[in-house]
Amino acid sequence: MRRLISLIMAITVSVLGMWADSQSDLNRHLKAFNTRLSAKQYLPAAQSAAAAAAVCVNAHNYDGAFRLLGNFDRALAEAGVRPDSMPAVYYTVEKARYNAYRQLDNNASAAKSLTKMASYATKSGNKDIASDMLFNEAQYYYSVDQNAKGDLCIARLIKQYDTSKDYKAADKAYRELIDRAVSAGDAELVEHTYENYMGWSDSIEAVMADTELGKVKKEYADSQETIAEKEHAIKTRTGWVVTFITLFVIALAALGVGALFYWRVVAKNRRMKKSVQAANAQSAAKSAILHNMSSQMEPTLEKLDQNDPAVQNLRGYVKRVGELSDVENSDHTNDENLEEVNLDTFCETIVAKIRPLVRPRVVVTLSGTKGYARINPAEVEKILTHLLENAAKYTPEGGKITLAYKKRGAKVHQFVVTDSGPGVPEDERETLFTAFSSQCDIADGDRLGLPICALRAEKINGNLRLDPEVTTGASFVLTIHNE
Repeated sequence: MRRLISLIMAITVSVLGMWADSQSDLNRHLKAFNTRLSAKQYLPAAQSAAAAAAVCVNAHNYDGAFRLLGNFDRALAEAGVRPDSMPAVYYTVEKARYNAYRQLDNNASAAKSLTKMASYATKSGNKDIASDMLFNEAQYYYSVDQNAKGDLCIARLIKQYDTSKDYKAADKAYRELIDRAVSAGDAELVEHTYENYMGWSDSIEAVMADTELGKVKKEYADSQETIAEKEHAIKTRTGWVVTFITLFVIALAALGVGALFYWRVVAKNRRMKKSVQAANAQSAAKSAILHNMSSQMEPTLEKLDQNDPAVQNLRGYVKRVGELSDVENSDHTNDENLEEVNLDTFCETIVAKIRPLVRPRVVVTLSGTKGYARINPAEVEKILTHLLENAAKYTPEGGKITLAYKKRGAKVHQFVVTDSGPGVPEDERETLFTAFSSQCDIADGDRLGLPICALRAEKINGNLRLDPEVTTGASFVLTIHNE
C-alpha cells in the first residue's frame, strides 16, 4: 500500500512539473507577444503568438490556442494591418492555426487554412516562405493519401533548391519526408518517397561528376594553352640555346602537369568506382525493400474481398513489383541457358497464345522466322509475349500485328514486334523502360511490364528499344548478343 501511495505521489509531482514547465513557456511567449505588439513589431509578435499557441496545442488546450490567434487577428485589423501590406505576418498566424487543426485531425479546416497560407505566401514574394509553404502542402497531401499532389509540391520545392544549387537543402527535405513516413508506419509512402529520392540523388551525382570532370579538362586545357604561349614568347626573344633550355624546363613542367593530371584521373576513377559500388548497394537495398513489401502485403490482401476489382488490381501490382525485384536480383545468362530453337515453331507458339486477345479482323503475321537461332528461349518468350499482349491491347479492329526475326551478325539476333495501334506519345518515350518513372492509376495499368522486359533483355546480354523511325503504330526491337 505504501509503495502504491509513493508511486501515485511521484506521478502527480511529475505531471505538476510538466504542467508548470508548460505554463512557464506559455507565460514567457505571451509576455513577449504583448511587448512586441505594443511596439508594433508585428512579425515578431506573430511568431510569439504562434509559439504560445503551440504550447496550448501540446497541452491539448485547443480553445486557448484558437482564442489567442483570433485575438491577434482582431488586433491586426484594429491596427489597420492587412494581408496585402504584411502577408508574412498573416502567414505565420495561419500556419499556427493550421498546425492546431492538423493536431485535431480536422482535415477540412486544415485544408482551408492551407489555402489561406498559399495566398499569403504568394503575396509575400519571400523565397523562404514559399519553400515552407510547399513543404507543408506536401506533408498535408501525403497525410490524406493525395500522393500525386504531394509529389508535385516536392518537385516544385526540389526545383527551387536545384535552381539555386542548394543540394543539401533538397536532400534534407527528402530525408525529413522519409523520416516522417517511417515514423507514421506508412510503408507505401516510404517506398514512394524513397523512389523519388533515389532518382533525384542519382541525377545530382551525375551532374556533380560531370561538373568536376569539366573543371579538370578546363584546367588541363588552360595549362596547355599557357605552356604554348610561353613557348612561343621564348622562341621569339631568345636564341637556340635559351630555347633549348626553356623547352627542357617546359618538358619537365609538362611531365609534372601530366603526372598531376594522371593522379587526378586515378583519384577520380576511384571515386567513380566507389559511387558505382554505392549505387549497386542502393539498388540491392531498393530490390530488398520492394521484395519485402511484396511479401508482407500478400497476407493482408488475402484477407480482402478477392472479387473486388481494386483488390485484384492491387494484387497484380504487388505481383509485378515482386517480379521486378526477382529479375533485378537474377544472374546474367550464360551458355548453359542457350538452346538451338526452330524459329518458326518458337514464334508460332508465342503468337498462338495471344490470338484470342486480338480484336476482330486483326491480322497477326510472322516474318523471317524460317531457320534456327541459339537463344535463351524461356526469357525471350517472356519478353515477346508481353510485347505481343501490348500490341493486341492497343491495335484496333482491322489492324495488323507482325512478329519478325532478323539475323544481324554471326552472334546477333533481333526480334521486332510491330503494330498499327496509336503508338507511344512523344512525352512518354524517354521513360518508357524506366520503372516508377511516372504516376499512374494501376486500374489502367501498372507501367512495369516494359521496364521488366528491358531488364530481362539486359540479363540475356541484349537490349530492348522503341524504333523512333516508326511513326504509324509502334515497333519494339529486341536485340540479343551471344558472347
